[in-house]
Amino acid sequence: MEKYIVKVRSYFKDECIEYGTGVMIAVNLVLTPRHVACGDRYTVWIDDKEYQAYVIKENDFAVVLEISQSDYAFTVADIFSDDEILDEKSTWSVSGFISSQQCEHHMRGTGIIVSPASNLEWDYHLAATMTGRADNYQGLSGSPVFCDNRIVGILQMQAYNSGGALGVCLSSVKMFHDLLTEGNFKTNEYQILLKDVCIQHTKNQIEKNVKSKKYIADIFVEEGDYKENLRYFADPMLFLKKAIRDTKILDFESINIYLREYGKQEIDFSDLMENSSAAELEKVYVYLQDKISYVISCIEELEKNIDSDISDLGKYFEIRQNNFNSSIKFYLSDIKVNIDFIAKKYLLLTKDAGQGKTNFVCDFALNFLMRKGYCALYFNAYDFRENPMTLVQRKLSLDGTYLFTYVNKILEREWSHSKRPIVIIIDGLNENTVVKNFGQCIRDFLEECQTYPYIKVIMTTRNEFLQERFAVIEEGTYSGVYKHINMWHRGEDFKERIFWGYLNFFGITIRENTLTNKSYDTLTDDILLLRFFCEVNENKKQIYIYDVYKYDVFRQYLNRKSLEYQEDQQLLNHQDSLYALLDKISEYMIRENAFFNIPSSIFNETEQKLLYKMLDNEVIFKDEQIMKTGMLTRNTVVISFTFDEFRDFCITNYVLTHLAEQDAFLKFWNQMNEENLTIREGVQKYIFYLARTESQEDLLPIIQALPEYENLYWRYIWGLEDCHFTANDTKVWKEQLIANGPHAEKIVHDLIGKYDCEFFGNINISLLFEALDVLADRIDLYDALIKKMFGVYRQKKGIYRNPEPESLWPFNKMIQLIMNYVNDGSWNTHHHEWYRLVIYLFELENKGALDLWCKLYSTSPEVAVRILDEMNHHKNSLILCNVKEILHHLKRHCNGDAFDQIIERLIQENSFCRDISIDSELFSKLLFD
Repeated sequence: MEKYIVKVRSYFKDECIEYGTGVMIAVNLVLTPRHVACGDRYTVWIDDKEYQAYVIKENDFAVVLEISQSDYAFTVADIFSDDEILDEKSTWSVSGFISSQQCEHHMRGTGIIVSPASNLEWDYHLAATMTGRADNYQGLSGSPVFCDNRIVGILQMQAYNSGGALGVCLSSVKMFHDLLTEGNFKTNEYQILLKDVCIQHTKNQIEKNVKSKKYIADIFVEEGDYKENLRYFADPMLFLKKAIRDTKILDFESINIYLREYGKQEIDFSDLMENSSAAELEKVYVYLQDKISYVISCIEELEKNIDSDISDLGKYFEIRQNNFNSSIKFYLSDIKVNIDFIAKKYLLLTKDAGQGKTNFVCDFALNFLMRKGYCALYFNAYDFRENPMTLVQRKLSLDGTYLFTYVNKILEREWSHSKRPIVIIIDGLNENTVVKNFGQCIRDFLEECQTYPYIKVIMTTRNEFLQERFAVIEEGTYSGVYKHINMWHRGEDFKERIFWGYLNFFGITIRENTLTNKSYDTLTDDILLLRFFCEVNENKKQIYIYDVYKYDVFRQYLNRKSLEYQEDQQLLNHQDSLYALLDKISEYMIRENAFFNIPSSIFNETEQKLLYKMLDNEVIFKDEQIMKTGMLTRNTVVISFTFDEFRDFCITNYVLTHLAEQDAFLKFWNQMNEENLTIREGVQKYIFYLARTESQEDLLPIIQALPEYENLYWRYIWGLEDCHFTANDTKVWKEQLIANGPHAEKIVHDLIGKYDCEFFGNINISLLFEALDVLADRIDLYDALIKKMFGVYRQKKGIYRNPEPESLWPFNKMIQLIMNYVNDGSWNTHHHEWYRLVIYLFELENKGALDLWCKLYSTSPEVAVRILDEMNHHKNSLILCNVKEILHHLKRHCNGDAFDQIIERLIQENSFCRDISIDSELFSKLLFD
């Protein structure tokens, strides 16, 4: 017997007057029927030891007794359930204590029948007792009744049925639900097991696609709104609530002004309740659809009226900007499209071959359905050998463990309560070649699914097979709940997923806070470059990506591929033949002044084999072209580089290897510039890079002697690795900053990104601080530089489109950005130099700066006090004044710890106006009030 089943006795004047059974529902708490707890004293017997108990909670049917003064480790019942199917087929069991001796007793039988009477202490009686019959069941009151491994009630009374047989009655859990806690309940066992089976089955099916590389999770890119559509499809209740919330947050006041003017009904979504019941689902979403359609039509009518009524262009734009947000109709249209999926039961997703159908449904199953705990069964269509419904029912009944009639009742009830469906995914209909007339088979399956409201189906197939093999699917009687989606749309918001997907797939991790926007944009703007980058850095950990040095990426890529392309050949140096081939291509391009479409006829058999492997890696691509050879024309295969920058890299290598003599090099250089060749930009960049890195002795003097060297310097210096910067670069950059010269803006832009002074040891943000320190003695020059670089940007009201900011990085925008990360202590540590910059720029937006420093002090006080301590010793009074303002502000928002004492000390040490007697409270009041 379960240890949480205990004996209960009631006494009156120390005489036992009632005995029964109880169930431990918490530490020291026992549930028992109300009639068992009578008299003036109660005890609970556990392991032949008696404990005093007191009634602490009760309702009309049961009481809760609290055991006093016990150190016994009680076992607690946590399998109560009020969502079981109780009927004539239910198999039940009872365990408790019978007779005045309270002997252990067990009963088993079939049938839990609802009581026809009302207002009784019980609502069901147990039918067909198979074992455990007795002439008197006294003492079993309070015994738990088990069904499907759940406690569905407790025995209340014994009673004779119409046939004169003695039986027992029970109170179901709902009659004493209020006496239990959440910890006492457990979900229907079948539903738990079903979820486990669904998860395991779907994982296994998806794993097949992972092994066959039909699904590569790390580089899956979500396109368009398809996944959002399917969320509404898979969980109507939750996402209808989201749709209602999304409409209610919209501000229609400016539109309602004009609706009132034209005598139209105003727009108001406040009558929609977010928490509607499952029974109201259809009524609510239909009402929402109709209302959105009405609102959109109102807005479109207003647009026509406004367009025709207003002739003054300035007034027209003013109304559009300030009073009439026409974008609302597009937002509402998106919501309307989404909620249309609530009513759908079958979806057919189509795409062209190889465009990611499997990736999409695998991702949806794995990262939405399974992650959110929905029941889903994923099938690869090629596995079907029979009617899909046969396999579906087999899975839902847990391979026959449960009768499907029971399964159907449970799932129908769950659907009526939650409207959460069982989602069946059948991927790749076109891949099934076993089942004859598979299109008709799927149609028959969908027709059969109409019987089961809780089943929804997602299918995929290739566009080119839709009409040929599966047109019959679209002709079913279920057309009102069926939708075909041609997934042609490719959105622009895939950069983040493709970037991190590639890094994860290639096992690359980035050192925290070293990925700059510049590097991120460089890699995501060109997916081929991203692939090159990932291949050369495969399985590298904690790499820095402050910048992407393309020349090094290309060189490492070639070196890596040279072995891969020729791994089946025995060569002394695999790189020789690959570089020789690229040199041949480069030589042809320069000689013919043709940088695309190199004819395959110039390559020998060995070279063509190598080119063929490069085609597989998409380094080059081939095409067919009509070319003239002598007096004849014929079709020939031509090749070009897929990636222009890689082509320019190869040409640069050729020039510096085969045109290395100064005269030959300058002849090429001058020709390239004079004819403004396509390769000019890329080759100049790489030549400058190599002159500053690997060929400082030979190439750099030649480049420096060119009249255009200064232009080359300021154009390409930004792609140089920090280790190649010299003291002369520091001097030149600092002079530009102090003079607020023509290149100062680019310098500031570069230095802001070099906030990691340990990584960027030669040139970093400290150089900007040094220049500002020099200028701080000339307040007019100081103000000119910081306002040019960081001037605050204020949007103007009444303008249809605001102009771009005039400054490089408006200080208020900088503060807003840092505010997004200030609660991240690690981020603050890595970007602490930006907080130092805020001190230099303090006067541009002191209120925002003070708020930022207050949050920094709250999150990372050690960072805040270290910077303030360092800046508190600054020689310039302007900077000291800024520091003092910040210190006084932090004093007013103290943390209540040791750092507050440091702040107080720094205030005392700050030398700004130290020789002037100022009341500190008055100073703070002047500053902040």
